[in-house]
Amino acid sequence: MKNIIYQYWKGPMKPGVMASTKLMKAYADRIGAEYRFDHNIEIASKTVNVPIYYEPANPLVDKSFDTYDNVALVDIDVFPTEGLTDNLFMLNGEWVDYDAGICTEPKQPFFRTIYNSGGITSEVDKIWAKHCENTWGIKYSYDNKGRPEVFNTGVVVISKAGLQKMKKEWPSFQEYVDKMNQFPRFYKLFQDYFSAFIHLPNFKLMRMPNEWNCYMHKVGSHPNAEIGDNRGDNPKLVHIMYRTADDWPEEALYQITNKPISEWKLPVNKNWPNDG
Repeated sequence: MKNIIYQYWKGPMKPGVMASTKLMKAYADRIGAEYRFDHNIEIASKTVNVPIYYEPANPLVDKSFDTYDNVALVDIDVFPTEGLTDNLFMLNGEWVDYDAGICTEPKQPFFRTIYNSGGITSEVDKIWAKHCENTWGIKYSYDNKGRPEVFNTGVVVISKAGLQKMKKEWPSFQEYVDKMNQFPRFYKLFQDYFSAFIHLPNFKLMRMPNEWNCYMHKVGSHPNAEIGDNRGDNPKLVHIMYRTADDWPEEALYQITNKPISEWKLPVNKNWPNDG
C-alpha cells in the first residue's frame, strides 16, 4: 500500500507547528507511510471565495495525490502519542474497504444545545443538515436525541476510490459556499462541507474510533473553564484544540498529549491553558 500523511500550515513557522510536523513525520516513518507538509501553498483555497480553512483540502484538487492508495489529512494541532506504531490507515490491524474515515465529536451535539459560539447551535445544525438534504439529496446522520452528528476533519483518511468520488461526484467548494449564505460563516468552511457529502448515498463512510482524534478543548468560553479531556484509555492521535497551541513549545505539547492533567508541569504559565 502506498499511503501518505498530509499536513498544511499558512503563516509563520511557530513552535507548535514545527513540533507537529516533526512528530507526524516520525510517525509516518514508523508505519511506512510518506509524509508531505505544505507551507503557504494555496491550491484548494484558490477555488473558493471563502478560502480560510480550505487549504487542508489540497489533496481533493491536487492530482499528485491520485497515485496513493490512501491519503490522510491531519491538522497541524494534532500530535501522535509517544512511540505510536498503530497504523492510521488500518482498523484493528486490518485493511478496510471504505471511501473515507473520520471521527465524530460525540459531546458536541449536547454542548451546542447549551452554548452559542458564533451562531453554532444545535438548532442551526438541524436547519443546516435539512438544507443539505434538500439541496443535494444526502441523508444526514443524527444521534439518539435527534441532533445532527458532528464530525471533525482534524484527522481524515481517504482511499483512492474515495478521492476520485470526491473529485467527480461532490459539488465544488464554491457551489457549497454559495448555497450557505443563510448560515453563519462556520457552516461554510471545509469541515461542514466534508461532513455533508460523506453522507451522499453511494459513499462508503467509516466511523473511526475516537482514539484516532482525541480532542482536548475548553468546555465553554470562561477563562477558567474546565479542560475537556477526551483522550480516553487508548489515545493514538491527540487534537489540541486551543487557539494558541501553535505558539507553545514542544515540551508543553508533549505533556498535553501524553500525560494525565494531574501530572502536567507546563513551562508556559501556571494557569495554562486559560487562553482558550
